Amino acid sequence: MGAPFRAQVAQLAMLQSANVRGPGDAHAESFFHTLKAELTRGVVFLSERALRTQLQRYMHYYNMIRLHLSLDYCSPLAFERRVA
Repeated sequence: MGAPFRAQVAQLAMLQSANVRGPGDAHAESFFHTLKAELTRGVVFLSERALRTQLQRYMHYYNMIRLHLSLDYCSPLAFERRVA
């Protein structure tokens, strides 16, 4: 994480979570990498509401539409329906 991000986190009186040792949660780390790459990297949200709206849209896309390599190129919803 860059210094500007850490400064913003501190300014908002938030606590940044980061796994510095140990295996961590590979699935969560992978998801957040994808989220940043596809939604937030290089984007300035003009308000918290704008960010929340985009996150809700992205979560719908990620779970209902986006194809996942690990799910044999299915969305999580399609994969669930297929194996149920």
